[in-house]
Amino acid sequence: MKNIDEMYQLERFSKTDEEFELYYENELKPKVEALEKERLKTMDLAKGQAKKLILPVAGLILIYIFLSDLAFYAFAAVVLYGAYLFSDVRKQRKALSQKIKEEVVTDLVHFLNKNFTYEPRKYLAKKQFVRSNIFKNNPDRYSGDDLIKGFVGSDKKEVQDIDGNPTKTDLSFSEVHAQKVERYRDKNGKTKERVHTIFQGLFFIADYNKDFDGLTIVVPKQRQINILPSIFDSNSENKLEEVDLENIDFMDKFTVRTTDQITARYILTPNFMHRLMEFTTREPEKAEQQEPKSIKEAFQMGLSAASNSSTESYFETAPYFSFRNGKMYFMLPTKKKHFEFNLLLPLNKDLIKSYFSDINIALELVDELNLNLRIWNKE
Repeated sequence: MKNIDEMYQLERFSKTDEEFELYYENELKPKVEALEKERLKTMDLAKGQAKKLILPVAGLILIYIFLSDLAFYAFAAVVLYGAYLFSDVRKQRKALSQKIKEEVVTDLVHFLNKNFTYEPRKYLAKKQFVRSNIFKNNPDRYSGDDLIKGFVGSDKKEVQDIDGNPTKTDLSFSEVHAQKVERYRDKNGKTKERVHTIFQGLFFIADYNKDFDGLTIVVPKQRQINILPSIFDSNSENKLEEVDLENIDFMDKFTVRTTDQITARYILTPNFMHRLMEFTTREPEKAEQQEPKSIKEAFQMGLSAASNSSTESYFETAPYFSFRNGKMYFMLPTKKKHFEFNLLLPLNKDLIKSYFSDINIALELVDELNLNLRIWNKE
């Protein structure tokens, strides 16, 4: 018997590493090399300004030793002077960061899918995060950036479809950071705040106009204490109930709750659960380790390892899913800033490939979970 991919001859939307390599060499490499030259110029400026701070810092040390009463004022003066010296460095770094997003990341987005748009300063709205109903607490603080949206498939009627409708899936995703603020009084009666992160990572919404009612939530076992939204509590007409599915491996990893047992089983088919398990438990690729050739290179490699450590543990914390009103909400905790660069590190193919991976994961999600296949439509 043919599997579902063979039956429908599904198009795969994600790109391979080989396709990225070819695109980088033919299209992006000249741009990246030009931007690297700008980075080196900014670094030269930073080094020159740092040299101008040597004498003031030495004077500050002497004042601290011999005229300690004046140390605070001397320290403030050195800080202000340093801020003045590095103001141009900050401006150039900001301009370079903007160029990377406008030129390189935008090109990558269009390479991955011509139907995607990229807006670096926008992100998925807070109301969408709340509407997913994955977390018990709504965020008091909510921010993000790097919104990518569009569709996969085709909305043209002449294209062969599955159920009389074009095989099109609307997709949007961005980086978001949702926080809960807890206010309390200290022992002196002063009001203070504790800030807890609810979620930090990539937030995806796939809208394929499926006809299913209610709410179904799929969350990692170790994080289930943070779900069960208050609007679906035990006293509600739409009570969230735990679902017991036949896939033992899936149930060992995830907790499933729903307001409609029939709908939950309608969505979480054996094929879908199998694909979800494969997608969320796969091992991330790791770059080959190279021996540093100098102290400077060792320092840069250390910085690179620190900035990319969360990339290597992409799936250490399993993702969250919810299904509501024909949409699938998907949250992938990544604990890192996406599409950012470190001025101390070179702009090269490795960095650009990390950007590629961050975008490509959305298309892999569509491919691996068959999100573009209309297997859930009801009459």
